[in-house]
Amino acid sequence: MSSIDSRGPRVRRESKVGTRLDKRMKGSKPKQSKSQSGLIREGIFGFNDGLVATIGLVSGEALSHQPHTAIVIAGLSAVGAAVVSMAVGSFLATSSENDFMRREIQEQAQAIDRHPHRERHHVLRLLDEIGVPDEHNHEVAKSIIATRPRWLKFMVRENLGIHQNRAEAPLKNSLVMGSSVLIGSAPPILPYLFSLPLVTARDVSWSLSIIAALGLGMVKGVLTRTPLLKSALSFGVLVSLSALVGALIGMGLGALGA
Repeated sequence: MSSIDSRGPRVRRESKVGTRLDKRMKGSKPKQSKSQSGLIREGIFGFNDGLVATIGLVSGEALSHQPHTAIVIAGLSAVGAAVVSMAVGSFLATSSENDFMRREIQEQAQAIDRHPHRERHHVLRLLDEIGVPDEHNHEVAKSIIATRPRWLKFMVRENLGIHQNRAEAPLKNSLVMGSSVLIGSAPPILPYLFSLPLVTARDVSWSLSIIAALGLGMVKGVLTRTPLLKSALSFGVLVSLSALVGALIGMGLGALGA
């Protein structure tokens, strides 16, 4: 009877440690989940891709002295292909990443079942890396491995670096990517839809594209809390370089009479 009583406080203490660990692993949510950051990534990537690729294309077409109709047809054809290609690519990439994550979780679960002794040592190592004091290391480890779901969740998060509740949605990513490419492609093409002189349409296209790039850079700076000017200028420079490359190609083709 005395031996049971002497273990009582220790058992209760381990139970409390386990309860706190369960609450921490269930309730600790980052301010910005991976799915949200993934949508931001796809949105910025898609907008920038649509903007950069389209300004390069229409600049080349304009400076090779193509008529408005030819520029618009070429631009819209390229945009349509880019929207489908980028959306499908985003869907497949996200699906592949999720499949890979599920496979790693399965392998971790199998490792716990087949090599429990080795995995216990991994728990102790991870706790040491986290900074758990040595005097509490074994007590915390015992609470973690007390239940298999808790053990697996701990290993998945701390050993693999995977947060299951932060998996990205392939369909959402692809929709954001496709719509962002479409929106980003609009500034370079819009001026050619109006009855403007070719040179005027070209200059307006360049101006709108650079403004859009600077705006995208500022949005990225706000979201990532980086210097707005630096972020805006980096996007502006990329778009300017793309327009320059397209212009040089167009001038070369125009000189050759293509």
